[in-house]
Amino acid sequence: MEQDINKIETTGAGVEKVHTKLKFIKSEKNGAFISFVSQNPVNGVVCGVRQDSPYPKKIVIIDREMSNNILPNVLYDCTLIPMTKTINKKTGEEHIPGYIAIEANAVQFKATVTTKYVRGSMYQVEVAFGNKIIRFDPFHGQKESVKSLPACLAVLEKRCDVKDLMYIVESFNTAAIELVEQMKQDMREIHNKRGKNEKTGRRNRH
Repeated sequence: MEQDINKIETTGAGVEKVHTKLKFIKSEKNGAFISFVSQNPVNGVVCGVRQDSPYPKKIVIIDREMSNNILPNVLYDCTLIPMTKTINKKTGEEHIPGYIAIEANAVQFKATVTTKYVRGSMYQVEVAFGNKIIRFDPFHGQKESVKSLPACLAVLEKRCDVKDLMYIVESFNTAAIELVEQMKQDMREIHNKRGKNEKTGRRNRH
């Protein structure tokens, strides 16, 4: 859960708002969406970190009204406010136990649709955005979400982090349909050629 832009803003009420980029995961304890941040001890910058980060980190929870709109492992531009300060029992000092995300807007990435085709061996259509790839592979795909076009489209249509999503879905669908038709044609030609070769082989043996 990383960020590349960070800004701290103080409101009129004296509450510091932190602006950063975060990804959320589901808590193993209660299923709620959480993330983590760490504060740079030198410059005080608060930024997102992974759950397994070795740096001292604090939890980020989602405002209840927003939680239903969050998707796991999607990058969000977030606005955070600190939780109420508590007293550290060991040191007796006040500290902030964590943050609450009061705004989270999915970062939208430009997507590209690519067809990968090698006659008789590779039939794939990929849509790439950010560091994610959704792949349609009717030839070698094992999972339903890879080998089935309706399943692939269902996955893509749910993404909130793709720019011009409707256009990308349409382009992906068109490319996939064309690829399937090409695959069927190739398989027919390969099958017919194989059949002719087998007949020729039998005649030669006689």
